[in-house]
Amino acid sequence: MIGTYWERRTDRAGHVMGELDEKTAVITGAGRGIGRAIARALAERGAHAVLVSRTSEHLEAADAELEAAGLDVRTLEADIDDPEWLDRLDEAAPTIDVLVNNAATFAPYGLLETVEMEEIDRVLTTCVRSTLRLIRHVLPGMKERGFGRIVNVGSVAASLGATGQVAYASAKASLVGMTRTVAIECARRGVTCNMLELGLIETERVNEMIEPRVQEQFTRNTPIGRVGNVEEVAHAAAFLASPRASYITGATLPVSGGLGLGMFPEQLG
Repeated sequence: MIGTYWERRTDRAGHVMGELDEKTAVITGAGRGIGRAIARALAERGAHAVLVSRTSEHLEAADAELEAAGLDVRTLEADIDDPEWLDRLDEAAPTIDVLVNNAATFAPYGLLETVEMEEIDRVLTTCVRSTLRLIRHVLPGMKERGFGRIVNVGSVAASLGATGQVAYASAKASLVGMTRTVAIECARRGVTCNMLELGLIETERVNEMIEPRVQEQFTRNTPIGRVGNVEEVAHAAAFLASPRASYITGATLPVSGGLGLGMFPEQLG
């Protein structure tokens, strides 16, 4: 009977435990920030988490942190833009039940006519082409087993636009169509595909790239009145990866504090 398939158990922090037992989850861009937090959330729920990143020092730090917490994690240093990395992925994770596409990159800030096409191509390759290739790679196994969860990490830039980041906004907009189409194609095979639409989330990378005054402007235009944190993103991703989200597919879940809902949120009481 629906609703009795899994036992709901929580730890002292209220995390749902065990609902991803024996499932293998692959998370790209997982060396730090949002990706590492998502990997932790999935591992806390029983998943065998495979963290993928092209930066070895980030992976080493993530591995140490999560193993110290008693979690089942593995790391794989790889550049997802290199098609040959999939052979090593198969060795590290012969069966993949959950895929979180978090890896992304940016072009230098600048108006469209000032940005080199090579930079635009690089962003589109990582965020679109490499993501499509990875989804295409895992789908046959998910369909055969009758279970799969694909979670794409998007951005409000897809719908709102992003001055000086046309390549990034275009790439994230592509994820919307990608998510919906994959969802339709897999809907009757036990595989769901959904997307998180992120607002400004506090990470090392954001602090490196976005000046404090710009972050303050984001905050003023966010109805909740603050930036988000990686744990809030991770909990949303873990829900979409869980059996509880079995009737949700092709959806875009905003994790944005309401950014983009109104024109003048700073006037709210």
